[in-house]
This record gives sequence, structure tokens and C-alpha cells, in this order.
Amino acid sequence: MMKKFISVLLTALFLINFMNIITIKTSAATLPTLPPTGFDTIQNNIPHGQVSYFNYQSSATNSQRRARIYLPPGYSKTNKYSVLYLLHGYGGNEDDWYNSGSANVILDNLIAAGSIKPFIVVMPNANATGVGISDGYANFKNDLLKSLIPYVESNYSVYTDRLHRALAGLSLGGAQSMNFGLTNLDQFAYIGGFSAGGPASITNVNMFPDPTATKQLTKLLFLCIGTNDNTSFSESIVNNCKKYSIPYTYFLIQGRGHDWSVWKPSLWNFSQMASAVGFTDYGPINPPEPTSAYSKIEAESFSSQSGIQTEDCSEGGLNVGFIENEDFAVYSNIDFGEGAQSFQARVASATSGGNIEIRLDSIDGPLVGTCPVPGTGDWQTWSDVTCNVSGASGKHDLYLKFIGGSGYLFNINWFKFGNVPTVTGTPGDINNDGQIDAIDLLLLKKYLLGLEAIENTELADLDSNGEVNAIDFSMLKKYLLGTI
Repeated sequence: MMKKFISVLLTALFLINFMNIITIKTSAATLPTLPPTGFDTIQNNIPHGQVSYFNYQSSATNSQRRARIYLPPGYSKTNKYSVLYLLHGYGGNEDDWYNSGSANVILDNLIAAGSIKPFIVVMPNANATGVGISDGYANFKNDLLKSLIPYVESNYSVYTDRLHRALAGLSLGGAQSMNFGLTNLDQFAYIGGFSAGGPASITNVNMFPDPTATKQLTKLLFLCIGTNDNTSFSESIVNNCKKYSIPYTYFLIQGRGHDWSVWKPSLWNFSQMASAVGFTDYGPINPPEPTSAYSKIEAESFSSQSGIQTEDCSEGGLNVGFIENEDFAVYSNIDFGEGAQSFQARVASATSGGNIEIRLDSIDGPLVGTCPVPGTGDWQTWSDVTCNVSGASGKHDLYLKFIGGSGYLFNINWFKFGNVPTVTGTPGDINNDGQIDAIDLLLLKKYLLGLEAIENTELADLDSNGEVNAIDFSMLKKYLLGTI
């Protein structure tokens, strides 16, 4: 009888434990939790964001500094985005979260799964060192607040309020995020520390100068650490949160240390949790005013793109580069008026170049022109190219599709359209019949005497000074005589 009772009891305990396991697995859908296998693996069948560098002038170091930026798939200047400033650890740089942390891959996958709305990630060098600066990591606070954030907000389509701005990082970058975020809650509403820890200049700071304000203003305070990590700074933050009744999330990952096996899941969780409490709450955006096709349009002012990147331009500002076959750039709401007839672009190429297909409203929309781009000798050796266009009138989204061989094709600095056809032909061939002869000289003489007009005066302006005069007549005559 006793054996039967024990058997029944053990069965009941097993069922209770089994039910508890099932409950735990079900509740694991709520965050934070460990991400599924493949969360940081590139998926080829989904859209991918663009990662590139930009340089900005820092008043904190009195120098140019470099950062990486992730623009999510479909980034468009007709929309506005939230920004996460994501920091590396001690001894790292702006490449760590891209090369080792797969931040862009994690976010691409979350966006494709519908787990988060798109947002921008800025990955700076969080060591703002320089001449006369004793602690570059502490100095980064000045760089971040006074130079980096203003640059991003001046050059990208982003919201500029605290509710659309987050700060997070790993190790020392996590401690910087706690320090700079909690003491500047007018700037950041979402703060994350992944294995946060570092020197006293960062950690030994009163991060709760006004606990009531911290409680009211902090939308998300997220800490994560592996149980095999001896970093203790997170505990002090947690203790203060308990002391002042400040809401926080403290995620302990069992059996893990001070490495990417903690930091990648931290980003995965933080991104979703911040989005869930308002980080990516986007309001309606007023449509932009149309851009005249006849104004000079900077190539980097695209509203969306595929494959291309921006870089510093030798002629000032930025240019679009790293262009490969079938990459494209989109420019929204371009006004062609009664009809454009020509296209001009400022280009450079260290290879044999390629072609620019000019299309309207979609990547496979009406083809209104094709502009050949030759090699110019180098990637920053600039030259103008032109072609005729037809069928472009009214307002359209403009698609520039880049066609060519393998490898990088060319760079573009700017472009514009014209309302007269581009000149085709050979200078001196004034009647454009394919040969330069006495008929052309006679036509030029009649033009100078006021007896007959010339259709394309550009073909008669042999010295390219903008005027057709006796010097051009003399040059053409000497050419026909064989003296030049």
C-alpha cells in the first residue's frame, strides 16, 4: 500500500514539475529572454540595411572623428526615425558592433520578422581622446552631446526629442551609457548597460541626482550580465533602483561571461523592449515639398537606395560611391515641370565606368534616358557627363539605376536636368553632318556677319569661352588649312 502511495505521489510531483516547465517555456515569449538560434545570422531572403562611415567635426577633441551608421532597410528621407547610439567596450572602436556584434544583422532580422519598427543605429568611437585630454572615455560625453548628436540630427532624417533617442553599450560602453544617460535624461529615455563596468571616472559618479525625476523620465533601464562575469557595477545600479523604487530590468544569463554571448542577446532584447515602450512610436510625416529637377541635386540626398554608400568628396561634402551593377538611388517628388530634355551628372571613375539609367516611379519604370559614364582616371577625378532625356514631365519619384560590369563602377557627386537638349556632335562640325569642312567655315562666317543663325552655337565655340567670335573663325580656318 505504501509503495502504491509513493508511486502515485511521485507521478503527481512529476506532473507538477512538467507543468511548471511548460509554464516557464510559454512565459519565455515575454522579454527579456534568450533569442532563438539564428537571430544573428544573415538571411539572404530579407531586405538589408546599409552600414557606412561618416566623419564629423568634434568640439570635444578639436578634430574630425569617424563613426559607423546603420540605416535600416527602406530608409527614406520622407520618413523620420529614432536613433540608438550604441557603444563599444574598452580598447574597442566604431567597428566592433559591426564586425563582431553583427548589430546590423540582428536588427535586419528583427525588422523582417515584424518584431520592431526600423530605426537608425550610430556606432561611434567612444574614446574621445586628443591632445591635452587625459581621459578620452570620460570626454566622450562632451563629444556625444555637443558634436555627434547634432551632426546626426543635421544630416539624417531623425526625430530630435528624447523619446526617440536611446543610449546603450557593452562593458565600458555600458557604464558610459549609464553615466551619460542617467545624468542627461533630457536627452535619453532608453538606457542599456550590457555587462556594464569600467574605471572610477565613469562608474564612481552619482547617477541618481534626482531619483524622482529618474523614476518619471526613464522609459527603459535595462541591464544584462552573465553569471560568470565578475563585473559588479550593474549590482550598484540595481541596488540604487531598489532603494529609490525606480523601475528597471536586470537580465542574468546563466553560465555566460564577459563576451558577445551576452552582448548580442542584450541588443536583441533591448531593441524590442525599447520599441515596446515608445522608442519607435512614429507620428505622421508631412510630405516634402517637390524638388525642382533643374536645381543641382546632391547625389547623397537620396530618399532611399540599394547597395550604395556615401563618402567624403574631394570637391566638398559627400558623394555617392561603392556603386555596383544594378544598385540604385531614389529621389522623391522631383518636379520636371513641362518636360526635361537633358541630364547632367558630376562623376568620377577609376575603372571603365558604366551607365546611369534614368527611370520614373519605380526601378523598372519608364526609361527616359541613359547616360554613359566613362573612366576618369581615379575615384575623385571629377568630370561632367550629359545625355538627352524624353518623357519626363510633371512630378515623379526619380530612380537612378546603375548598370555596368563587375566591381565598383563610378562615383556621383551631383546631378541636374535641363530644359534644352544636350549638345551632341564634334566642335567645328557646325552643321553636324559628321565632317568638318569648308561648309562649316562658310556657316560660321555668315553667323558672324549676321546673315544666318547656327542651331548649336556650342559647336562653333571652339575655344570654349562661352562666345562665338572671330577667334573661333580663325581657329576653324587654321584647322582646315592644316596649320593647327
